Amino acid sequence: MKFLKFFTLCSLALLAGCAGSSNGDDLEVPTNLPPICQGIDFVAEPDMRDLCGVRRVRYKAYINILQQRYLIKPADASIVKEKNRLELRFNNSLPIELPGVIAQDLEFSQEKRLEKIKNTYDYVEFFPKGQPRQRVFKLGIPTEAGRTHNFCFRIPERSGNARTRSVAMGTNIEQIACSEYERVLSLKNASK
Repeated sequence: MKFLKFFTLCSLALLAGCAGSSNGDDLEVPTNLPPICQGIDFVAEPDMRDLCGVRRVRYKAYINILQQRYLIKPADASIVKEKNRLELRFNNSLPIELPGVIAQDLEFSQEKRLEKIKNTYDYVEFFPKGQPRQRVFKLGIPTEAGRTHNFCFRIPERSGNARTRSVAMGTNIEQIACSEYERVLSLKNASK
């Protein structure tokens, strides 16, 4: 009788251990996945893990895995969740923190990671008379809470010489108020 109880407890513990690792919580998915690997469910397709650089976390006492979701536009843009804050990331630029309640509204579960965020992207570029080139854009990010959060940005001209601009420096995108974006848009419309 004791052996049967012991066997039953061991079997349940083994099954619980196997079931706990099947949801993908123990997978470390890199934040710089190539486009071919972005829509893959690494739980359902474990043979793609090595190809895409996904590995299993060995010790669950300390997990420092950034959660990430990709945007539809612009290409290769993503939102990364780091602790309780969100960062917008573009290639060759510094991360931009997204303030507000969007951190609570946007989900980062294993299923949502496979879906791209269907955002809006409005880019404006023009050369006003006697002024430097103006480049601004507006992102509308819908969330699972049913709200759309709007963020506006300015892309300043790069500083430095040609070598440092193309090799060593990324673009430092500045977050601006959306009223400033509308002002630049009205300047472009007035110059036509």
